[in-house]
Amino acid sequence: MSTRLWNLFTNDYRQNCLRWSHSANNPVIPASGESWKSIWVANPDFLEFQGKQLLYYRGNGIQPGTDGQRHDRLAVAEVLQLTADNIEIRDLNGGEPIVDAGAPGEFDSKDVLDPASVVWQDQVFVYYSAVGDGPDSVGLAISSDGEHFTKYGKIMDGRAPEVIVKDGKLHMIYQMFSNDGYQLHLASSEDGIHFTPVSDKPIFQDRTGGWDSLSIVTVRLMQDDEYYYMIYGASAYLADEPDFFGLARSRDLLNWESHPGNPIFGCGAKGSEDGGAIWFPAIVETEEHFVMIYEGSRGKYTWDLSSQICLSSIRKD
Repeated sequence: MSTRLWNLFTNDYRQNCLRWSHSANNPVIPASGESWKSIWVANPDFLEFQGKQLLYYRGNGIQPGTDGQRHDRLAVAEVLQLTADNIEIRDLNGGEPIVDAGAPGEFDSKDVLDPASVVWQDQVFVYYSAVGDGPDSVGLAISSDGEHFTKYGKIMDGRAPEVIVKDGKLHMIYQMFSNDGYQLHLASSEDGIHFTPVSDKPIFQDRTGGWDSLSIVTVRLMQDDEYYYMIYGASAYLADEPDFFGLARSRDLLNWESHPGNPIFGCGAKGSEDGGAIWFPAIVETEEHFVMIYEGSRGKYTWDLSSQICLSSIRKD
Protein backbone atom coordinates (compact mmCIF):
# COMPACT_ATOMS: atom_id res chain seq x y z
CA MET A 1 0.00 0.00 0.00
CA SER A 2 2.53 2.56 1.14
CA THR A 3 4.86 2.26 -1.87
CA ARG A 4 1.94 2.96 -4.18
CA LEU A 5 1.05 6.02 -2.15
CA TRP A 6 4.65 7.30 -2.31
CA ASN A 7 4.74 6.85 -6.08
CA LEU A 8 1.51 8.78 -6.62
CA PHE A 9 3.22 12.08 -5.96
CA THR A 10 5.47 14.15 -8.20
CA ASN A 11 8.20 16.59 -7.24
CA ASP A 12 5.70 19.50 -7.45
CA TYR A 13 4.03 20.15 -4.10
CA ARG A 14 1.29 22.28 -5.69
CA GLN A 15 0.29 19.47 -8.02
CA ASN A 16 0.38 16.98 -5.14
CA CYS A 17 -1.84 19.06 -2.87
CA LEU A 18 -4.35 19.80 -5.63
CA ARG A 19 -4.84 16.13 -6.52
CA TRP A 20 -6.73 15.44 -3.30
CA SER A 21 -10.52 15.75 -3.17
CA HIS A 22 -11.74 17.29 0.09
CA SER A 23 -15.09 15.73 0.91
CA ALA A 24 -18.20 17.85 0.47
CA ASN A 25 -19.48 16.03 3.59
CA ASN A 26 -16.82 17.49 5.88
CA PRO A 27 -16.78 17.20 8.77
CA VAL A 28 -17.58 13.52 8.22
CA ILE A 29 -17.55 12.94 12.00
CA PRO A 30 -18.80 16.15 13.62
CA ALA A 31 -19.03 17.11 17.25
CA SER A 32 -22.40 15.97 18.55
CA GLY A 33 -24.64 15.49 21.55
CA GLU A 34 -24.64 17.49 24.75
CA SER A 35 -21.85 15.86 26.75
CA TRP A 36 -18.34 14.50 26.24
CA LYS A 37 -18.03 15.19 22.46
CA SER A 38 -20.28 18.23 22.11
CA ILE A 39 -17.45 20.69 21.44
CA TRP A 40 -14.78 18.85 19.40
CA VAL A 41 -13.92 15.48 17.91
CA ALA A 42 -10.38 14.88 16.71
CA ASN A 43 -7.22 12.70 16.56
CA PRO A 44 -8.43 9.71 14.47
CA ASP A 45 -6.52 6.42 14.54
CA PHE A 46 -7.47 3.19 12.71
CA LEU A 47 -6.85 -0.32 14.03
CA GLU A 48 -7.76 -3.77 12.68
CA PHE A 49 -8.64 -6.07 15.59
CA GLN A 50 -10.65 -9.29 15.87
CA GLY A 51 -12.15 -8.89 12.41
CA LYS A 52 -13.27 -5.30 12.92
CA GLN A 53 -11.93 -1.99 11.72
CA LEU A 54 -11.86 0.22 14.79
CA LEU A 55 -11.48 3.97 14.98
CA TYR A 56 -10.06 5.55 18.12
CA TYR A 57 -10.58 9.28 18.51
CA ARG A 58 -10.86 12.18 20.96
CA GLY A 59 -13.95 14.04 22.13
CA ASN A 60 -14.18 17.27 24.09
CA GLY A 61 -17.10 18.44 26.19
CA ILE A 62 -18.63 18.30 29.67
CA GLN A 63 -19.52 14.82 30.89
CA PRO A 64 -22.56 14.66 33.20
CA GLY A 65 -21.80 13.47 36.69
CA THR A 66 -18.18 14.64 36.63
CA ASP A 67 -16.50 17.87 37.75
CA GLY A 68 -18.50 20.05 35.35
CA GLN A 69 -15.35 21.05 33.44
CA ARG A 70 -14.53 20.46 29.79
CA HIS A 71 -11.99 17.68 29.24
CA ASP A 72 -10.56 15.74 26.32
CA ARG A 73 -11.51 12.06 26.49
CA LEU A 74 -10.89 9.01 24.29
CA ALA A 75 -13.52 6.95 22.48
CA VAL A 76 -13.73 4.01 20.09
CA ALA A 77 -16.08 3.27 17.19
CA GLU A 78 -16.46 0.49 14.64
CA VAL A 79 -16.09 1.58 11.01
CA LEU A 80 -19.14 0.33 9.16
CA GLN A 81 -18.40 1.88 5.76
CA LEU A 82 -15.62 3.96 4.26
CA THR A 83 -15.83 5.54 0.81
CA ALA A 84 -13.96 8.21 -1.10
CA ASP A 85 -16.16 10.93 0.37
CA ASN A 86 -17.66 9.64 3.62
CA ILE A 87 -17.30 7.37 6.64
CA GLU A 88 -19.99 5.64 8.68
CA ILE A 89 -19.19 4.60 12.25
CA ARG A 90 -20.95 3.07 15.24
CA ASP A 91 -19.73 4.18 18.65
CA LEU A 92 -18.84 1.30 20.96
CA ASN A 93 -18.75 1.09 24.78
CA GLY A 94 -22.35 2.31 24.91
CA GLY A 95 -21.34 5.58 23.31
CA GLU A 96 -19.28 6.53 26.36
CA PRO A 97 -15.56 7.41 26.58
CA ILE A 98 -13.13 4.52 26.97
CA VAL A 99 -10.46 6.58 28.77
CA ASP A 100 -11.37 9.59 30.90
CA ALA A 101 -9.33 12.36 32.46
CA GLY A 102 -7.83 11.44 35.81
CA ALA A 103 -8.58 12.75 39.28
CA PRO A 104 -7.17 16.08 40.50
CA GLY A 105 -3.43 15.83 41.04
CA GLU A 106 -2.91 12.95 38.61
CA PHE A 107 -0.71 13.04 35.51
CA ASP A 108 -3.76 13.12 33.19
CA SER A 109 -6.15 15.17 35.32
CA LYS A 110 -6.89 17.78 32.63
CA ASP A 111 -7.00 15.95 29.31
CA VAL A 112 -6.41 12.61 27.61
CA LEU A 113 -5.99 12.91 23.85
CA ASP A 114 -4.01 11.82 20.77
CA PRO A 115 -4.73 8.05 20.86
CA ALA A 116 -2.22 5.68 19.26
CA SER A 117 -3.45 2.09 19.12
CA VAL A 118 -1.56 -1.14 18.49
CA VAL A 119 -2.19 -4.86 18.91
CA TRP A 120 0.39 -6.17 21.36
CA GLN A 121 0.42 -9.58 23.04
CA ASP A 122 -3.13 -10.23 21.79
CA GLN A 123 -4.41 -7.09 23.50
CA VAL A 124 -5.02 -3.52 22.37
CA PHE A 125 -2.60 -1.01 23.86
CA VAL A 126 -3.72 2.60 23.48
CA TYR A 127 -1.08 5.21 24.22
CA TYR A 128 -2.19 8.81 24.61
CA SER A 129 -1.09 12.33 25.43
CA ALA A 130 -1.75 13.13 29.08
CA VAL A 131 -2.10 16.69 30.36
CA GLY A 132 -2.32 17.23 34.09
CA ASP A 133 -0.02 17.73 37.04
CA GLY A 134 3.61 17.69 35.93
CA PRO A 135 4.99 17.77 32.39
CA ASP A 136 3.01 16.58 29.37
CA SER A 137 3.38 12.84 29.22
CA VAL A 138 2.37 9.62 27.49
CA GLY A 139 -0.17 7.41 29.23
CA LEU A 140 -1.31 3.85 28.51
CA ALA A 141 -4.63 2.00 28.67
CA ILE A 142 -5.03 -1.72 27.88
CA SER A 143 -7.96 -3.79 26.59
CA SER A 144 -8.61 -7.43 25.73
CA ASP A 145 -11.50 -6.61 23.37
CA GLY A 146 -10.53 -3.19 21.98
CA GLU A 147 -13.56 -1.62 23.64
CA HIS A 148 -13.27 -1.78 27.44
CA PHE A 149 -10.02 -0.35 28.79
CA THR A 150 -8.09 -0.27 32.04
CA LYS A 151 -5.59 2.50 32.62
CA TYR A 152 -2.04 1.39 33.27
CA GLY A 153 -0.70 4.87 34.02
CA LYS A 154 2.11 7.14 32.91
CA ILE A 155 4.74 5.66 30.60
CA MET A 156 7.12 8.54 29.88
CA ASP A 157 7.40 12.27 29.25
CA GLY A 158 6.35 13.39 25.77
CA ARG A 159 3.29 13.97 23.67
CA ALA A 160 1.37 12.74 20.58
CA PRO A 161 2.66 9.15 20.50
CA GLU A 162 2.52 6.86 17.48
CA VAL A 163 3.44 3.17 17.79
CA ILE A 164 4.36 0.29 15.50
CA VAL A 165 5.78 -3.21 15.95
CA LYS A 166 9.26 -3.83 14.51
CA ASP A 167 11.57 -6.80 15.13
CA GLY A 168 9.43 -8.08 17.98
CA LYS A 169 9.54 -4.76 19.83
CA LEU A 170 7.21 -1.80 20.13
CA HIS A 171 8.62 1.41 18.72
CA MET A 172 7.17 4.80 19.59
CA ILE A 173 7.63 8.11 17.81
CA TYR A 174 6.64 11.01 20.05
CA GLN A 175 7.01 14.79 20.28
CA MET A 176 9.14 16.87 22.62
CA PHE A 177 9.13 20.67 22.71
CA SER A 178 12.40 22.43 21.88
CA ASN A 179 13.43 25.79 20.36
CA ASP A 180 9.84 27.07 19.94
CA GLY A 181 8.66 23.95 18.10
CA TYR A 182 8.16 20.21 18.41
CA GLN A 183 10.78 17.66 17.43
CA LEU A 184 10.30 13.94 16.92
CA HIS A 185 11.98 11.31 19.09
CA LEU A 186 12.08 7.52 18.94
CA ALA A 187 11.97 4.96 21.76
CA SER A 188 11.54 1.18 21.87
CA SER A 189 10.16 -1.35 24.34
CA GLU A 190 10.16 -5.11 24.79
CA ASP A 191 7.06 -5.15 27.01
CA GLY A 192 5.06 -2.12 25.83
CA ILE A 193 5.52 -0.41 29.20
CA HIS A 194 9.19 0.40 29.71
CA PHE A 195 10.55 2.46 26.80
CA THR A 196 14.18 3.30 26.10
CA PRO A 197 15.23 6.10 23.72
CA VAL A 198 16.80 4.72 20.53
CA SER A 199 18.83 7.91 20.10
CA ASP A 200 19.71 10.82 22.35
CA LYS A 201 18.96 13.16 19.45
CA PRO A 202 15.72 14.00 17.65
CA ILE A 203 14.98 12.01 14.50
CA PHE A 204 13.98 13.43 11.12
CA GLN A 205 16.19 16.49 10.99
CA ASP A 206 16.24 17.01 7.20
CA ARG A 207 13.85 19.95 7.08
CA THR A 208 13.68 22.18 4.02
CA GLY A 209 13.83 25.50 5.84
CA GLY A 210 10.39 26.25 4.43
CA TRP A 211 6.96 24.83 5.23
CA ASP A 212 8.26 22.49 7.97
CA SER A 213 11.02 24.68 9.38
CA LEU A 214 9.66 25.24 12.91
CA SER A 215 7.70 22.22 14.09
CA ILE A 216 6.81 18.64 13.07
CA VAL A 217 3.80 17.10 14.79
CA THR A 218 1.06 14.42 14.94
CA VAL A 219 2.68 11.51 13.12
CA ARG A 220 0.93 8.45 11.72
CA LEU A 221 2.92 5.38 10.57
CA MET A 222 2.37 2.78 7.85
CA GLN A 223 4.46 -0.15 6.67
CA ASP A 224 5.13 -2.34 3.63
CA ASP A 225 7.76 -5.01 2.92
CA GLU A 226 10.64 -2.59 2.46
CA TYR A 227 9.85 0.69 4.21
CA TYR A 228 8.13 2.34 7.11
CA TYR A 229 6.21 5.43 6.06
CA MET A 230 5.45 8.50 8.13
CA ILE A 231 2.82 11.10 7.31
CA TYR A 232 2.92 14.15 9.55
CA GLY A 233 1.87 17.73 10.09
CA ALA A 234 4.33 20.58 10.03
CA SER A 235 4.49 24.34 10.35
CA ALA A 236 6.85 27.23 9.73
CA TYR A 237 5.11 29.68 12.04
CA LEU A 238 3.51 28.05 15.12
CA ALA A 239 4.43 25.01 17.19
CA ASP A 240 1.14 23.14 16.83
CA GLU A 241 -0.98 24.60 14.03
CA PRO A 242 0.03 22.76 10.84
CA ASP A 243 -1.42 23.66 7.48
CA PHE A 244 0.32 20.94 5.44
CA PHE A 245 1.08 17.21 5.68
CA GLY A 246 4.36 15.68 4.54
CA LEU A 247 5.44 12.13 3.71
CA ALA A 248 8.72 10.40 4.60
CA ARG A 249 10.07 6.84 4.59
CA SER A 250 12.65 4.83 6.48
CA ARG A 251 14.00 1.29 6.71
CA ASP A 252 14.86 1.53 10.42
CA LEU A 253 12.52 4.22 11.87
CA LEU A 254 15.60 6.29 12.72
CA ASN A 255 16.91 7.59 9.39
CA TRP A 256 14.23 9.21 7.25
CA GLU A 257 14.00 10.27 3.60
CA SER A 258 11.54 13.08 2.86
CA HIS A 259 9.41 12.83 -0.26
CA PRO A 260 10.86 15.25 -2.84
CA GLY A 261 7.38 16.62 -3.55
CA ASN A 262 6.56 17.58 0.04
CA PRO A 263 4.18 18.80 1.26
CA ILE A 264 1.75 16.33 -0.30
CA PHE A 265 -1.47 17.70 1.23
CA GLY A 266 -2.74 21.06 2.43
CA CYS A 267 -5.66 22.65 4.25
CA GLY A 268 -8.94 23.10 2.44
CA ALA A 269 -10.28 26.37 1.07
CA LYS A 270 -10.48 29.26 3.53
CA GLY A 271 -13.73 29.04 5.44
CA SER A 272 -14.15 25.33 4.82
CA GLU A 273 -14.23 22.83 7.68
CA ASP A 274 -10.52 22.06 7.25
CA GLY A 275 -9.43 25.46 5.99
CA GLY A 276 -7.59 26.65 9.09
CA ALA A 277 -5.37 23.83 10.36
CA ILE A 278 -4.99 20.03 10.10
CA TRP A 279 -3.59 17.26 12.34
CA PHE A 280 -3.27 13.44 12.62
CA PRO A 281 -3.57 12.05 9.06
CA ALA A 282 -4.81 8.43 9.12
CA ILE A 283 -4.87 6.66 5.74
CA VAL A 284 -6.81 3.61 4.55
CA GLU A 285 -6.65 2.03 1.09
CA THR A 286 -9.85 1.21 -0.79
CA GLU A 287 -10.21 -0.39 -4.22
CA GLU A 288 -9.77 2.86 -6.16
CA HIS A 289 -8.57 5.44 -3.62
CA PHE A 290 -6.40 6.25 -0.70
CA VAL A 291 -8.75 7.75 1.88
CA MET A 292 -7.40 9.99 4.63
CA ILE A 293 -9.30 11.11 7.69
CA TYR A 294 -7.81 13.76 9.93
CA GLU A 295 -8.56 16.48 12.42
CA GLY A 296 -9.50 19.71 10.67
CA SER A 297 -10.39 23.18 11.91
CA ARG A 298 -12.13 26.04 10.10
CA GLY A 299 -10.01 28.63 11.85
CA LYS A 300 -7.01 29.09 14.09
CA TYR A 301 -6.35 28.60 17.80
CA THR A 302 -6.71 32.31 18.45
CA TRP A 303 -10.13 32.85 16.87
CA ASP A 304 -12.04 29.77 15.62
CA LEU A 305 -10.61 26.43 16.70
CA SER A 306 -13.34 24.01 15.58
CA SER A 307 -11.69 20.60 15.59
CA GLN A 308 -13.77 17.92 13.87
CA ILE A 309 -12.90 14.86 11.81
CA CYS A 310 -12.62 15.50 8.08
CA LEU A 311 -11.94 13.30 5.04
CA SER A 312 -10.09 13.66 1.75
CA SER A 313 -9.22 11.10 -0.91
CA ILE A 314 -6.89 10.64 -3.87
CA ARG A 315 -7.34 8.24 -6.79
CA LYS A 316 -4.69 5.59 -7.28
CA ASP A 317 -4.36 6.19 -11.01
